[in-house]
Amino acid sequence: MPADAAQLDRPTDWSAAVQRILTGDVRRVLVLGARDAGKSSFCRLLLHQAAEAGRGVALLDVDPAQKLVGPPACVTLGQGVPLACTALALVGSFDPLRGWDRLVAGAGRLTEEAGAAALLVANTSGLLARAGRRLKAAKIAAVRPDLLVALGEDPGLDAILADHPGLPALRLGRSPLARRKGEGERRSLRRAAFDAYFAGAPVRTLDLYGLWREGMAAGEALPGPGQVVALADMAGRDQVIGLVLGGAPDGGSLLLRAPPTQRPVAGLRWGPLRLEGDPGTAALQPASPVRAERRGQADPARSDLAAEDPG
Repeated sequence: MPADAAQLDRPTDWSAAVQRILTGDVRRVLVLGARDAGKSSFCRLLLHQAAEAGRGVALLDVDPAQKLVGPPACVTLGQGVPLACTALALVGSFDPLRGWDRLVAGAGRLTEEAGAAALLVANTSGLLARAGRRLKAAKIAAVRPDLLVALGEDPGLDAILADHPGLPALRLGRSPLARRKGEGERRSLRRAAFDAYFAGAPVRTLDLYGLWREGMAAGEALPGPGQVVALADMAGRDQVIGLVLGGAPDGGSLLLRAPPTQRPVAGLRWGPLRLEGDPGTAALQPASPVRAERRGQADPARSDLAAEDPG
């Protein structure tokens, strides 16, 4: 979120739409658009204007690859301006299709955690067609928005809006300032988001005795070094994510870097995402193809910092 309001993108139709939202009975807005259409920019503008008008604001970031708030590979909830990440749910992948179930469940849980007092703005990925269309329907069912905002002209947008004729929708132009991000820039942004999240997080030894474990791969009893894990509470809610640095030879404990948790850790869940390096000492690097293949994953489907995302 830009500290200077002058940095915000303000196309004329966007400004009119924001005023319509703020003067209407709208509590939840879900923003749709193709890759690099300006979804994040519209969310920033709406949140900033709402906060200036005295509204409580919250951002539900349902794009696991390119984040406005919090760490990648998660659904995140940010509140206030500037945004502060207050809750998360691990997806375990940058690809929303690979983490479909966790993404949708996380979106529903964090929507409830946001409460009804604030204006909740949900930002989504750029997947619109085929499976992306079905995933958008699942997200809409989880978030239950009062209004859809569709940016740009894309047949996928037309189809999604046609799927939900009972939901009010605003069709707006894409941002004239939006530009295509290269994969190198996207990797750098993910790397920076992980580094910011883990900055100052301590290294801790986690005793695994009595903890439930939930990996995405069948038969995977423990996460290995480099895997991103969520530390969940007794209710099964992810509290923080951690990066596994190693484990005891007997499998009784894990060494990981993770922020402190507010509640006791009752379980672990993880996905295929693997990173190399320790964010406490150096920038994170992509997991190598060799390491991915050793886990039985095809390299093009690998979920690491080098993986392509739908934006």
